[in-house]
Amino acid sequence: MLTMFMLSVFLLALLQASPNRPTIVSQPSDPPRRNFEVIYYDNMFLFAARNYGTAADAGGNTTAGLFIHSKEQSRWILVSAISTAGGRFGTSASNDPEARKKLSMLPVVWDFTEYAQRPYIEQPLRTSGSISFPDVIEYDASAERYILRYFSRLRVPSAETILYISRADLVTAFAQAVKR
Repeated sequence: MLTMFMLSVFLLALLQASPNRPTIVSQPSDPPRRNFEVIYYDNMFLFAARNYGTAADAGGNTTAGLFIHSKEQSRWILVSAISTAGGRFGTSASNDPEARKKLSMLPVVWDFTEYAQRPYIEQPLRTSGSISFPDVIEYDASAERYILRYFSRLRVPSAETILYISRADLVTAFAQAVKR
C-alpha cells in the first residue's frame, strides 16, 4: 500500500522524468492593475511583474506575481512556476574574489542551485529578503522559446538564474484558460 509520501515522491519522479512536461504552471488571471511593471513584450505576449506594493497604497498590498498577457486572446494568466528543464541556477556565493566582492554588497542572499533537481521553480523567485523577477527576457526564435534571466544585471555568471518558457506552452495555457 502506497503512503501519501511515497505517492508524492513517485509523482515528482514522474514529472522530472517527463521531457514533455509544460514549461509553465499557470492559471487564468485578472490583469495586474497596480504595483506592476512591464518586463517584456513582443507581437504575441506581454510579460509583467507585480510586486507587493505597500500597506500605505490606496488599495493596500497586492499579491506578487509574474503575469503574461496574450494579445491574440486578450487574456491574462498568472505563472506560478516555471520548468527547470535546461535551466541554470545561480547563487549569491562565489569562489571568484571579484564576484564575491560585488555580491557581498547586496542586502540579500540566494541559492537556487537545488532547483536543478526539481521539476519546477516557483514564481517569483524568493531570496533571503526579497522577491525577484526576470531582469531580461528575450525571445529565441530558433528554439521558439522565451529566455528569462534573473540577476543578469549583476554581470556575475554564477549568480544568474536562466529559465525557459516555450511559446507553444503559452499558446496552450491561454487556450486552456478560455475553456475554464
